[in-house]
Amino acid sequence: MAMVLAGAGTMIAQEPRTLPNTIGDLNAVQLVEIIDSQGQVLLHGTLKTSTNTPKETERKAELVSPTGQKAKGEVEIEIERKDSGVKNEVEVKAEHLPINTQCELRLDGRAAATFLTTKQGKAKFELERKETAPGR
Repeated sequence: MAMVLAGAGTMIAQEPRTLPNTIGDLNAVQLVEIIDSQGQVLLHGTLKTSTNTPKETERKAELVSPTGQKAKGEVEIEIERKDSGVKNEVEVKAEHLPINTQCELRLDGRAAATFLTTKQGKAKFELERKETAPGR
């Protein structure tokens, strides 16, 4: 898992960050959570499909604080299907999180990424996974 480092108010990440194979099919993922290092859920939301065509699926989740805090965010998933294979992307944006805090993105309870919030309590990063079609 790549670690995100906080610079002068911006996220610096190793690109591209890889979506782990343990996550499985992004079409099936429902629950999105951002947790802190103590396991406390800071944000959560449910993914809903917004576009679904033979070539592309887009899913989105608005993230809210389960305790009514100011923190909020969103997760967007894009699944592109081509003859050569499938490209999975997960984009995460969050704000009003605890500052300079190590957090973890979980999809259906499985760890997808670890990241560090900025000194403004923000986070923004993308995960990517390419799957080659059989026989290619």
